[in-house]
Amino acid sequence: MEINTLSLIALPWLSVVVAAGLAMIFRKQWRRTSAAVAEKKHAEQLLEESELRFRILTRATNEAVWDWDIATDSVWWNRNVQTLSGYGEEEIGSTSDWRVQNVHPDDRKRVEDSLHARVRSEKEDFWSAEYRFRRADGTYADIFDRGYILRDHDGRALRMIGSMLDMTKRKREMELARARDAALESARLKSQFLANMSHEIRTPMNSIIGMTDILLHLELTPEQREFVEIVRMSGESLLTIINDILDFSKIEAGKLTFEMLDFEPRTTVEEVITMLADQTHAKKLQLSSVIAPEVPGLVRGDPGRLRQVLTNLASNAIKFTSQGEIKLSVTRTSENDTHIILRFEVADTGIGVPEAARACLFQPFSQVDPSTTRKYGGTGLGLAICKQLVNLMRGEIGCDSVPNRGSTFWFTAQFEKLNSAASLIEIVPKITAESANLPAQQLSTRARKRLRILVAEDNAFNQKVVLRQVREMGFGADAVANGIEALEALRRIPYDLVLMDCQMPEMDGYACAAEIRRQEDNQRHVPIIAMTAHVMKEDRDKCLAAGMDDFLSKPVRVVHLEGVLTQWLTGSTTATAGATTNLVATSLEDPRRDRSTAPSVDLEIFMEVAGNDKPRLRDLADRYVRQTSEQLVKLRDAIATGAAPDIKRIAHSAAGSSAMCGMKPLVELLRELERMGQTGQLADTPRVYSQITEEFAKIECFLRDHVQTEAKPQGIRERYYEEYSNR
Repeated sequence: MEINTLSLIALPWLSVVVAAGLAMIFRKQWRRTSAAVAEKKHAEQLLEESELRFRILTRATNEAVWDWDIATDSVWWNRNVQTLSGYGEEEIGSTSDWRVQNVHPDDRKRVEDSLHARVRSEKEDFWSAEYRFRRADGTYADIFDRGYILRDHDGRALRMIGSMLDMTKRKREMELARARDAALESARLKSQFLANMSHEIRTPMNSIIGMTDILLHLELTPEQREFVEIVRMSGESLLTIINDILDFSKIEAGKLTFEMLDFEPRTTVEEVITMLADQTHAKKLQLSSVIAPEVPGLVRGDPGRLRQVLTNLASNAIKFTSQGEIKLSVTRTSENDTHIILRFEVADTGIGVPEAARACLFQPFSQVDPSTTRKYGGTGLGLAICKQLVNLMRGEIGCDSVPNRGSTFWFTAQFEKLNSAASLIEIVPKITAESANLPAQQLSTRARKRLRILVAEDNAFNQKVVLRQVREMGFGADAVANGIEALEALRRIPYDLVLMDCQMPEMDGYACAAEIRRQEDNQRHVPIIAMTAHVMKEDRDKCLAAGMDDFLSKPVRVVHLEGVLTQWLTGSTTATAGATTNLVATSLEDPRRDRSTAPSVDLEIFMEVAGNDKPRLRDLADRYVRQTSEQLVKLRDAIATGAAPDIKRIAHSAAGSSAMCGMKPLVELLRELERMGQTGQLADTPRVYSQITEEFAKIECFLRDHVQTEAKPQGIRERYYEEYSNR
């Protein structure tokens, strides 16, 4: 009875406990179910967001994106695929067949094999390939395709997402870059080739010309001499053609270099006149020059390139002119504070150029008429080279012509201006009379013929002058244009002496002399004589330190040149580096000298400068009188205005040309006036100028009597006034 009562009392509480337990279990289960549902919904939401991001990304990118369901072989493409391929959405479809069909047949098997091999692999998740893909218009695009493979837990490929990148433009750019690099390498090789060709071709040609020159100094029959002359002339013509081709190639390769030097335009023009005097004399033509008063005495630029253009134009004028004259003129076109533009003209009375032919006149390898090539010769490169050089001098070139009446070839060039102080050239040290007359054993004519001299000089005009001087002394001589060619020439021919210019391209005289001494290795010693316009003591010391034996200052006088050559070639001087003639920096004046008894003109020097040729002697006298007259008029004006820098500059220039021609008393007076301009002490300049005009009048009379110059006999002051007023 007690038990039943306890049971009745405990039963309700047990029910409560069971119910509470069941409630807790249900609650936990409900929470789990709710969490699972929430997690599933969250996962679905994340997936939707991921898919949305993927779709947005595929629209934002410029690449053609694809999504391949491998199990169903269905492919989704973004719109950029249509842009890339040119196909419409309905043509593309939703399977992989479209892509496979449009891969280039030559690339298809390779691409498909690599793709399926990567899908079957359980480790590799990335795939890429390059192939050609056919667009809707039938052209092929260069495609870079790559994709990422999604796999299940067992490594089976489920899905692959990738993109197609059109590489056509980039590949073309890469090809252009490779082509550019190849072109640069080709230009480098071409430049190297030209450097080798410049002496590999010219050196043997110089040897040919040199050997024919040796033959001409031997005793030959008239017929043999004629044959050798033909070989020599043909060799020189071929050398000119080779130089034209090499110059043109250097311009095309952008390897032509320009120097920036202070020089006198008037002197450059006069050098061209002198260099071509023989040609015009042979054709009985008149050759003259006119320099406008406003052309400055000194400018900065490249006188060698200017001379090259003028020589080419003047040579053409001589070639195509059978009678009449050739005139070179220089005028000022414009100027500013720093630069000046000069206009150069070469006028002739030749065959002229038809108007229709002028358009191609300055093009490479062009001739006005093919018949002119046969009649007059030439490569057709000369004017093309002139045009390129003028362009590099920031100028223009052209031609005005009337057929059968003549042509005027003109060009402009820009140069830097120089102020009066910067434009003055240092007084050139001279070899003293004592050093010029050093006792030396005289060489017989036969002995001179056997001796060979090598002239290393890059300036064509200087080459001709020195070669003419040396050959007229009876020596055999050849010329090269730089140190590399000099070394090659010495390997071919055992020259007895080298006249070495110090400033040359590719290899200068200093480096060349040092290399010659290194190669000699205390064996046979070849005398090397420096030729340079730099004549200060430190320059002389630099020449000796490089291994040179002696020193000549430019312009090289024949008497000094012959004295030095005779001294070194007779062996009267110990042939060891460092032995030199006594070069002393002196001016021409001597205070102990009585000017009243000094001759006005050293006719021997004057004739030497003219090459001892009567027609050239007369022409030189006329040009000297005309040029000096103009300078004295400018001097008078500078003295009147008290312009000390102009007095110094003009007097220095006039003294230089007068010294070259042997007008020693006049040079002394001009040097005195130059010093006054330098110090600014101008009180006594009118008196000195009066003495200068009197001395110049004596010179004019002397030249008229001894050289038969065509100068007018009127008084010097009257002629100054007349010439000045006519301007």
